[in-house]
Amino acid sequence: MPKMEKVTVDSISNGAAVERLNLELQTVLENILDANTSPIAIREINLKVKIKPSDDRSVASVTIQATSKLAPVIEHITQLYIGTDIHGTPEASEVIQPTLFPEIDNITQMKKGGTIND
Repeated sequence: MPKMEKVTVDSISNGAAVERLNLELQTVLENILDANTSPIAIREINLKVKIKPSDDRSVASVTIQATSKLAPVIEHITQLYIGTDIHGTPEASEVIQPTLFPEIDNITQMKKGGTIND
């Protein structure tokens, strides 16, 4: 007969509950660091352990599930101009503003209170 040991959240199913909780924690941390999500939104991790005993209560089936509620990607807003073409077919156009300062490689960082030659 196999050795019986007292069950804890840490030990059940060889640490499956803690492992799943840690996986969801990693997902939440990645979501927090995603610049496309709200930095202040609350994230949530839920650990669900279901225990279904047998009719005689001598054994139980256990399922372990961890889920998370993440911050959604921040919505992006644009504006469409709606009208019709010369044939009367509806169409939409978007005015795309050019980038004021496209990536520039020739900018020298200045030290505070100093000059370029410092």
